[in-house]
Amino acid sequence: MNAYMINGYEPGTLVLQPVPACTAPGKYEAQLALIGTSINPIDTLVARGYGAPLLNPKGHFPLMLGRDAVARVVATGPGITDLQPGQRVLVAASPRIGGTYADLFTLPRHCLAPIDDALSDTVAAGLGYAGLTALQALAAVNLSADTTRGKQVCINGASGGVGSIAVILALRWGARVTAVASRQNREWLQRLGAHDIVDYRDPSAMSAISADIIVNCATPAGDHREHDPLMDVLQRRRSPGRAYVTTSNPVLGSVTDNGVVRGLAGSGKTYLKKRLAARQQGIRYRWVLFKENPRQLEYLGRLFADGAPDIVGACHALSALPEVFNDPTALRAPGKTVFMNAPA
Repeated sequence: MNAYMINGYEPGTLVLQPVPACTAPGKYEAQLALIGTSINPIDTLVARGYGAPLLNPKGHFPLMLGRDAVARVVATGPGITDLQPGQRVLVAASPRIGGTYADLFTLPRHCLAPIDDALSDTVAAGLGYAGLTALQALAAVNLSADTTRGKQVCINGASGGVGSIAVILALRWGARVTAVASRQNREWLQRLGAHDIVDYRDPSAMSAISADIIVNCATPAGDHREHDPLMDVLQRRRSPGRAYVTTSNPVLGSVTDNGVVRGLAGSGKTYLKKRLAARQQGIRYRWVLFKENPRQLEYLGRLFADGAPDIVGACHALSALPEVFNDPTALRAPGKTVFMNAPA
């Protein structure tokens, strides 16, 4: 059996290598055969040691990466009664749990959701981790299918994987969406259906943004412990219901720099300070950290099986994974870049 692993954080190079065969799945676990997977920004960060004191405290190597996948159930452990061998599942797992970059891998049931035949393998390969992150970010500022209609939502970093899915969800729920990204991705955002598209390098266009809710899916330039992109849009307004959520927060960075205890304490203080400052201006402020959620994962599978726009900007054979992963300039396509495993 083969897997794509890193053997250390310096330089954090992804390589294909043989690994021991999977053991039988344990209680509430499923053994899965990979159909397709994707690269998420967290994978390339983890490969360089980001969050290591918390995510890999014992420095265990080789380390398998991969946060999401579409896979086929091979076997289930005790306690799983709702999945059957041969069934396709959507996969999303945090770096604390395990990876998907292998022919066969085992994950807990709460990382999985069964999917309908109408959902394509290519879309499913890149949907799980980015989709849950986007869905949880929107939920953090009280956006859902029941609460969003008519609201003005601005999504920063809208052409990335998380941002693209956030745009699709907000539009599906009835929001008026302003999408902020680079000019080269304008056509992509038009295809997704964004009402207004703003080039983040255009100061006059950025200053003219009108929104009551900001969803930041981009890593800002400079120190994001202090800087929240587009917060000034909300500060200029006085309408009720203003809210700001970011998927780019300093928790793992602080842990990397300061260790687990000091890092979590320091980022916690920063978060409380930011929430208080925003509250004093009438703004709801939230950070989002990915969390496994099989019900939300199943919801995403249904939604994207039901005619949602394609989120895949580039599709490669699985064998190209190391080349693309190890080249920092390769992930320039908008949306999700996915890698499909050829049938055995």
